[in-house]
Amino acid sequence: INGQPVGFGGRIFKQENETAKYINTPQTLLYDKSGILYGLHNAKLAVRKQNQCVVTEGYTDVIMCHQAGFENTVAASGTALTSQHLTILKRYSENLVLAFDMDVAGDSATKRGINAAQEQGFNIKIIESYGTKEKKSDPADIILKDPKLWEESLTKAKSIMDYYLDSALASFDARTPEGKKEIGKIVLPAIKRLLNKIEQSYWVQKLSQKLDVKEEAILEELLKIKVEQHDRNVSVSGKSDVPQEEVSGIEGRKKRIEEKIISLILKNPEYIKLIQKEH
Repeated sequence: INGQPVGFGGRIFKQENETAKYINTPQTLLYDKSGILYGLHNAKLAVRKQNQCVVTEGYTDVIMCHQAGFENTVAASGTALTSQHLTILKRYSENLVLAFDMDVAGDSATKRGINAAQEQGFNIKIIESYGTKEKKSDPADIILKDPKLWEESLTKAKSIMDYYLDSALASFDARTPEGKKEIGKIVLPAIKRLLNKIEQSYWVQKLSQKLDVKEEAILEELLKIKVEQHDRNVSVSGKSDVPQEEVSGIEGRKKRIEEKIISLILKNPEYIKLIQKEH
């Protein structure tokens, strides 16, 4: 976050075989993807000024966005948004624009990340209009072709609720009982996660109109919805951000002490002599 290197990465632009598109430093004590947003040290002033942060999946996207003048852009480096990411972003803006691929009907890590952001009160928009419907291009590729196309995609970003509703209506037939039920399964949990009751009421009314059912029926189903709450120590990919050993009392304290000792030795190798004397 202060611009100090913690790892390295590269991207192949012209793939000639089945090699990975990206290659990165593996997980280390310093390089922890779940707690790092690439480019934030350069983006944070623009994010505060514009009161909006654009989050992409790749660091090359961030480099191209910044070169083209879209300086309020960071990358989650291929991971879903975690609780650590959201805590960091909250310091600068509560307005997020996400350039992520997403399946509204599935239970993907990306969707769980968005759910966690909703629960924390973020205003979320989704960019869905870049590339073609058959194949979406990376923001970097779009900007390389024409920066104005990316600017247009940003202006057309949909609110997360509009995105859920439009996607659900496009996927299922709202005229059939089965279709209405499936649409409700997608949209109702998203409404439940809204913190503002006035906003909740608005989307209940809108869903009622789209499904042609009474608001009372929508509200009854809304009461049945149980929304999974994301603990501050749980990443939105569903895994704990805190190692399991740290949760288990003595073992957790032992691990923390060991890690502290290792970090001190790394900072000053002379400390190893102190350990040798003790033994």
